[in-house]
Amino acid sequence: MAYRIMKSLISNSMKSNEELSAMADVYYGSGRLTDEQYTEIVTLIGKREET
Repeated sequence: MAYRIMKSLISNSMKSNEELSAMADVYYGSGRLTDEQYTEIVTLIGKREET
Protein backbone atom coordinates (compact mmCIF):
# COMPACT_ATOMS: atom_id res chain seq x y z
CA MET A 1 0.00 0.00 0.00
CA ALA A 2 2.78 2.49 0.89
CA TYR A 3 4.47 1.68 -2.42
CA ARG A 4 1.36 2.54 -4.44
CA ILE A 5 0.82 5.72 -2.43
CA MET A 6 4.37 6.88 -3.07
CA LYS A 7 4.20 6.11 -6.80
CA SER A 8 0.96 8.05 -7.05
CA LEU A 9 2.36 11.02 -5.14
CA ILE A 10 5.47 11.12 -7.31
CA SER A 11 3.46 11.35 -10.51
CA ASN A 12 0.53 13.47 -9.29
CA SER A 13 1.67 15.51 -6.31
CA MET A 14 2.69 19.09 -5.85
CA LYS A 15 5.05 17.99 -3.05
CA SER A 16 8.73 18.82 -3.43
CA ASN A 17 11.34 16.15 -4.01
CA GLU A 18 12.60 16.73 -0.47
CA GLU A 19 9.14 16.11 0.98
CA LEU A 20 8.73 12.96 -1.11
CA SER A 21 12.17 11.72 -0.08
CA ALA A 22 11.35 12.27 3.59
CA MET A 23 8.10 10.33 3.19
CA ALA A 24 9.93 7.47 1.46
CA ASP A 25 12.50 7.40 4.27
CA VAL A 26 9.77 7.13 6.90
CA TYR A 27 7.98 4.34 5.04
CA TYR A 28 11.26 2.49 4.53
CA GLY A 29 12.36 2.98 8.12
CA SER A 30 9.07 1.62 9.40
CA GLY A 31 9.33 -1.46 7.19
CA ARG A 32 6.50 -0.53 4.86
CA LEU A 33 8.76 -0.54 1.78
CA THR A 34 11.11 -3.34 0.76
CA ASP A 35 14.68 -2.60 -0.28
CA GLU A 36 13.72 -2.94 -3.95
CA GLN A 37 10.66 -0.70 -3.61
CA TYR A 38 12.64 1.96 -1.75
CA THR A 39 15.36 1.95 -4.42
CA GLU A 40 12.76 2.33 -7.18
CA ILE A 41 10.96 5.17 -5.36
CA VAL A 42 14.21 7.06 -4.75
CA THR A 43 15.14 6.63 -8.43
CA LEU A 44 11.73 7.92 -9.55
CA ILE A 45 12.01 10.93 -7.25
CA GLY A 46 15.46 11.68 -8.69
CA LYS A 47 14.13 11.57 -12.24
CA ARG A 48 11.11 13.74 -11.42
CA GLU A 49 11.14 17.35 -12.48
CA GLU A 50 10.33 19.89 -9.82
CA THR A 51 7.10 21.69 -10.47
